[in-house]
Amino acid sequence: MRYRSFVRAGLEQIKRSLPFILLLRKPDLSFSFAVKQEQDSCDLDDRSSFSDASERALKSSSNRNIGDPKMADQNGLLLYYNAFSFYSQKVVMALHEKNLKFDVRDIDLNGEQYKPWFLQINPKGEVPVLQDTGKIIPDSARIIDYLEDNFSNGDTPRLIPMDQGSEIRQKVTFFRGLIDKINGNVLTIGSFLHPEFANGPKRVPFIAPVRKQLVKADEESAANLRRYAEETPGARAMLLEKAENQEKKREKLLNKQEFIKILNQAEEVFDKIEAELAEHTKDQEEWWLCSDRFTVADVSLTILMVRISQIGMEPYFWSNGKRPYMEYYFERVQDRESYDKTVPTTFTLIKTIFKTQAPLLLGVSIAAAIALIIGGWLVVRRIIRK
Repeated sequence: MRYRSFVRAGLEQIKRSLPFILLLRKPDLSFSFAVKQEQDSCDLDDRSSFSDASERALKSSSNRNIGDPKMADQNGLLLYYNAFSFYSQKVVMALHEKNLKFDVRDIDLNGEQYKPWFLQINPKGEVPVLQDTGKIIPDSARIIDYLEDNFSNGDTPRLIPMDQGSEIRQKVTFFRGLIDKINGNVLTIGSFLHPEFANGPKRVPFIAPVRKQLVKADEESAANLRRYAEETPGARAMLLEKAENQEKKREKLLNKQEFIKILNQAEEVFDKIEAELAEHTKDQEEWWLCSDRFTVADVSLTILMVRISQIGMEPYFWSNGKRPYMEYYFERVQDRESYDKTVPTTFTLIKTIFKTQAPLLLGVSIAAAIALIIGGWLVVRRIIRK
C-alpha cells in the first residue's frame, strides 16, 4: 500500500504543476476547442438541427468509401473523435460497454475538423464520426443507435434491453431522451461565465488556466469561424451559419437569468432521475437507472455527471445530501471498466499539452519528473517485497 500512496503523491505533484505548464504554453490550447467546437454545433434547446445543404452532403457521404486518406483501407470500426469532447465520450463509453474493438483517429479541434479531407466525412466539421468500412455515421446519438442496430449479439450486449419487457425498454428510451436534452457544453461555458453556480472542486481538464482559455475561445469563436469560412470556400456557408448561431448562443448564455433557466431545466430532469433511483429498493438496490443492466440511458447520465463534476457543479446538483441516490450512483459508476477507459486522466491532459506545441525543454523536465516518480515507485516496491 505504501508504494501506491507514493505514486498517488507523485500524480498530485504533476496535477499541481499543470497550471504552470499551461501558462507557459501558447494560448491556443487545442483540446479546449473540444468544448468550443461542440458549443458551435449545439443549439441551447436542440442539437439535432441540420441545414439542408449539410443534410444532403451527409446522405451523400454515407454511401461513399471515404475517410482519413492515411487510413482509407481501414476495416472495422474507426472513430474520429477528441478525448475531451463531451459527445465523443458518450460514443467511447458505449463502444466499451458493448465490448467492441475499434480504432481511433484523434482530431485536433484547433482547425483539423475544417480540413477538406474531414469535411468530406462530416460536412458540419464535427466529432464524433464513426466509419464502419465504407459507411459514415455522424452524431453521437446516431452512432450509438447504429451500434445497437448492427452490433448486438453474442458477446456484444445490448444497451437497450429487448428481453426485459416493454416497460423497461420504454423507460430507457424516455430517460435517454430526457438526459440528452441537457447540453453538457452549455453547462460548461455557462459555469465559467457565471462561476457563482460552480462552488465545487474543479477537476482535470477544467483547471483554472483552462477555464480562462475556454472563456476567451468562446468569446473569439464567431470571429474564428468567419476566418475559417474565408480560408475554406467549400464550407463557407456552413461556417458562416455556425458563426451566426454562436453569437446568438453566447449572447443568451451571458444573460444570467437565461442560464438560470437552463439550470432549472436540468434540475427538473435530475428530480425525475432521483425519484427513479429512489424506487430501487430491496432486490433492486444495485440496479442502474432503469434496469439491472447498464443501458444507453446510463451512458448519457454518466457522461453528463462526469462533466458536471469536472466543472465543479456537484454541490449545485447532487452532492452533500442534495440528491443522495444520484450521489451514490456516481460513486458506483466510477468503478466500471468502461468509465476508466473513457474519462481522460491527468496523464491524458499532459500528453495532449506536449503534443500541441509545448516547449521542448519543459517536456524534457516533465518527462524526467515522471521518470523519477516511476523510478521511486519501483524502488519502494522492491523494498516492500524484501
